[in-house]
Amino acid sequence: MTDTKWKPLPAGLWTLPAVFMEAGNLLLEAFMEAGVPTWKVREKTSDPLKWNMVAEGTADSFEAAKAAALYEAETASRKR
Repeated sequence: MTDTKWKPLPAGLWTLPAVFMEAGNLLLEAFMEAGVPTWKVREKTSDPLKWNMVAEGTADSFEAAKAAALYEAETASRKR
């Protein structure tokens, strides 16, 4: 998962900085929400428009939010 690159989320929909990556069947997001670095990990479902929440949280910095999303995605991948 470490060789996958973060891509910017569409401007205007998220407060910058805001990035995402797809890793297998997981979607990782890191963004600012009300000034708080936030991260989410979601899993694809059979409906291409829906994702199940795997984990989410906040962090002390934007880089820490990205690291937390990666950690939780790797943990979720090992469980499957």
